[in-house]
Amino acid sequence: MKNHRGNEVWLIIDSRQFGGIETHVLQLAAGLLTHNQPVKVWLITQYDVPSPLCEKLETLGVPYQYLGSNTCRAIQNLIQFVQTQLPIALHAHGYKANLVAKIAKLITGTKLISTYHAGETPKGRVRLYDWLDRVSAGIANHALTVSRAIGKKVPTQTHYLENFIDVDKLGLSHGENIAFVGRLSAEKAPERFVQLAKQFPKQLFHVYGTGNLAHSLQETATGNVHFHGHQADMSTVWPNISLLMICSHYEGLPMVALEAMSRGIVVISTAVGEMPQLIDHQHNGFIAQNEQQLKECLTLWFSLSANEQQFIRGNALKSIHQHYSQQAIIPKLLSLYEPSNC
Repeated sequence: MKNHRGNEVWLIIDSRQFGGIETHVLQLAAGLLTHNQPVKVWLITQYDVPSPLCEKLETLGVPYQYLGSNTCRAIQNLIQFVQTQLPIALHAHGYKANLVAKIAKLITGTKLISTYHAGETPKGRVRLYDWLDRVSAGIANHALTVSRAIGKKVPTQTHYLENFIDVDKLGLSHGENIAFVGRLSAEKAPERFVQLAKQFPKQLFHVYGTGNLAHSLQETATGNVHFHGHQADMSTVWPNISLLMICSHYEGLPMVALEAMSRGIVVISTAVGEMPQLIDHQHNGFIAQNEQQLKECLTLWFSLSANEQQFIRGNALKSIHQHYSQQAIIPKLLSLYEPSNC
């Protein structure tokens, strides 16, 4: 008896912490449900400590399941589940999920969309996996990137698709904090944020996140820098923030920028990835070409009147609603999931 194809889109991810990829998957799952597309999230491996993504999926009513206790078991189970449940498409995020899903696609023939999120080149063994993921991109039916720069590192045709966010239930921030939100690792250049704090001793600077640079940053930071560690739920933090600093050497289109601007928080960012396309300098935020310009942008912000600052906040909010909302992006993805779109 012939099996009838199911109606679910399966989102595949390997997750330990809650970062940009997890935020993207959560927004995607919520957006698909809003557009009446059944969706399920599959996590590659069940670690000792559950990913914070699981609780957030439960809150949204998105079904999720672990594929296995290790990667080999996950591959075997995914192949079996695809053959028996017949999803309309797999959509993988991150190098490990992409590689696992590609094996399943080769064996089952199911449609696969791979999204490439990382702009930086990783080190160690992960660098090999990342390379394998990129050179095998052609196995997927569609390879998506969250920035054009990432697309240039993938040796096959890719499609740039903007990150996006649900703007319907977000309130405006009325906070006063200057913030850095993200991993404390080399590509994010958090030391630039700490250095800025030294140049603005009368202002308070807040760091939300952790990483391998945390200890050295805390040792060199001045007293006006407050380290809050990893935040499992940023929804309680955003209302306290007025200004978000993105100091990175590498980015795609960081979800943290969309989350901030959708709340009327002004972003000052280095000119990396898609940030110059997201931010119109001095209109809806600020773009800096180097570390010195980060300081100049911050000085300019403090020199503006309350009305001028509010004008920029309003433009930031409007930009997200018009170009980076679920309503703007989800229909593009739904068309890729269609069986006729191979």
